[in-house]
Amino acid sequence: MKTLSFRNILSNGSFSRSLGTLSLLTAMLFIFSFTSCSDDDDEAQKYAVKITVNYPAGYTENLASGLQVKAASSTTGTEVSATTDDNGVAQFSLISGIYSFTVSQETEEFAFNGILENVTVAEDKTYTIDLHASTLSGGLVFKEYYYAGSPTESGGSYYSDQFMEIYNNSDDTIYLDNIGIGSLDPTTSNSPSVWVDEQGNLLDKLPVGSYSFYIKGSGKDHPLEPRTSIVIAQDGINHKTDPLGNPLSPVNLGNASWETYVGDINGGKDADAPSVPNLTLLHATMTSMFDALYSIFGPALVLFRFPADVDPAAFASDDTNLALQPGSSSTFKYLMIPKDYVIDAIECVNSDESKRYKRIPSDLDAGYTFTNDSYTGKSVRRKVKQIIDGKVIYKDTNNSTEDFLREQTPSPFVHPTSADN
Repeated sequence: MKTLSFRNILSNGSFSRSLGTLSLLTAMLFIFSFTSCSDDDDEAQKYAVKITVNYPAGYTENLASGLQVKAASSTTGTEVSATTDDNGVAQFSLISGIYSFTVSQETEEFAFNGILENVTVAEDKTYTIDLHASTLSGGLVFKEYYYAGSPTESGGSYYSDQFMEIYNNSDDTIYLDNIGIGSLDPTTSNSPSVWVDEQGNLLDKLPVGSYSFYIKGSGKDHPLEPRTSIVIAQDGINHKTDPLGNPLSPVNLGNASWETYVGDINGGKDADAPSVPNLTLLHATMTSMFDALYSIFGPALVLFRFPADVDPAAFASDDTNLALQPGSSSTFKYLMIPKDYVIDAIECVNSDESKRYKRIPSDLDAGYTFTNDSYTGKSVRRKVKQIIDGKVIYKDTNNSTEDFLREQTPSPFVHPTSADN
């Protein structure tokens, strides 16, 4: 056998060839090692994560299906999404990391949003997202109107316990500054309105008569929180127990938000409840009435807001905003409120079907409501459409026929705990 010495290897070039072979093997091992690491990364452990999405309690839909759920990784900065199935479940396959899951949906009425933050994914697991609802429409609405009055123990009649309740039907704080209220002429629905154009259509400016009032403020003096209400009383007393009240009255208005005190305009004959603040008188068509009494037979009531650049007192004193009743010899002038100032309206009519003539344009109130009789101690109350997340949402289709319940027991400041059929 021939033995090669180190010197022989150097001399015959075998060493150089051996080094070349070693270099090739080393390169192959490096490539194999790199490829193996890359394959390990591509096949990193993934976990099955299920997200169950629930609508808020009270929403009419049962299962939150067809909603897109987004999973954002704060570890890698990537985002993936999955769609909920018929059972409201979105399924993900995710590598370990910290994730936030979000879901949102918008319907014609609501915006639904839900979030689950800082979730550590390190195993197969199921999580739940409860959606929260915000209404996309809403505002101030008449929640209840008690105008019928009550009977007395002697068989007489009592009307000083009238009140109206105004509710914030939105998810935002609404400022009540320069909000006005008033009753339209004619005071009852017994005969057709004379406030019409040549085609017989009701005017775009509404004739406010009797006493009208407003909430005086500089813009943000009177906030009304979401899903809360104010009560405006004719007289702010406990009508059940006050010596000037009526034991058969159904209401205590001693905690009312405001009262419609007319001041000295009628010779100081209107009683002023010291514990309840007074609205500011806006306009009066007559001064003979002791109280701001709106017809117990069914008034047409409007709630309106003056624009920010319009001072209510200046508006009411401007003769161009006043008008005499068409065809009348009376010198009383009515305050003409532009239709686009109106926030809400409720047409209350006579219970006699032959005496139901509209005074409010149909685009403000397409229907009407009523109590069966006067001095019955009954009111009309807006229907509860839904209660979502504990928030009462009243029905508001601008149609009092559809929106209001009749013959209700007056319930100022009390809101139902279930939806109305």
